[in-house]
Amino acid sequence: MEYTIAHQTTYYYADSVDESYTVIHLQPRSDPHQFCTKYTIDIKPQARINSYADRFGNDVQHFAILPPHDSLSITTRSNVVTMLEREPLPPVDATRTALAEDSKVERFYDFLHESPYVQFLDADKSVLEEFGAPGDEIGAWCSHVMHHINATFSYDTDATTVRTTVEEAIARRAGVCQDFAHVMISVLRSAGIPARYVSGYIFRGESRVLGAEASHAWCEAYLPPYGWVGFDPTNDRLINDYFVKVAIGRDYRDVSPVRGVYRGSRRSEMSVNVAMDVLAGYQSQFSQLQQQPQQQ
Repeated sequence: MEYTIAHQTTYYYADSVDESYTVIHLQPRSDPHQFCTKYTIDIKPQARINSYADRFGNDVQHFAILPPHDSLSITTRSNVVTMLEREPLPPVDATRTALAEDSKVERFYDFLHESPYVQFLDADKSVLEEFGAPGDEIGAWCSHVMHHINATFSYDTDATTVRTTVEEAIARRAGVCQDFAHVMISVLRSAGIPARYVSGYIFRGESRVLGAEASHAWCEAYLPPYGWVGFDPTNDRLINDYFVKVAIGRDYRDVSPVRGVYRGSRRSEMSVNVAMDVLAGYQSQFSQLQQQPQQQ
């Protein structure tokens, strides 16, 4: 599939801001499963944009605005081609034995240990007992963990904030895609399975999905012989060609879409709008694919 994505973040300040410094993770990644063919940024007020690649391989931009301003608008536009299967097969052949014998695992220290928003669940045995012991068939167990989180947590945009930790999300049994991903990552890391946080977008299509109105988040687990496999506990599905990956990290803090500091007003409001559409050349093909299940 090929998508066009427009992402606009706007900050409104109650009083004039003298200066602001902003870092953004909004540029879709290019890897064996997708390719970003176009990416543009529009900043108002205008600013000089600098770019760098962080230690996780994400493309990051940052800028400073020094003249006084009472609003800040960041608009990015991307074209992305995704190449995953529409109906990916579950990673049933992934085993603990294969993971233990994989020499690449030693590179994934960051994704095996605690991070600012993801804590191990060893102290709360009752939570771990919910998911059962993984045994040797860790691929099937990861799918089980995803199903269980989806079934026992409520999607509630008012239950948490961007700073909510795993322990808090578990206590509330509610949250948004960020929280669902953090909980799954915590469970997998507690079981010794490398797991990382992914930010991006999900295409709504003709089905009901959660998280399509803004940036989305999910979990990836390292499961040899498959490599990194994506799980979306918010929607209880494996990652397919409806998903566009933007950034990877230990947790939300590493890849927050927009973060920054400013000097001035103590009060501000933020609005986020995301529009994701199939590129015109793919529209007819997409419509045909949507009709196929109805004809069976």
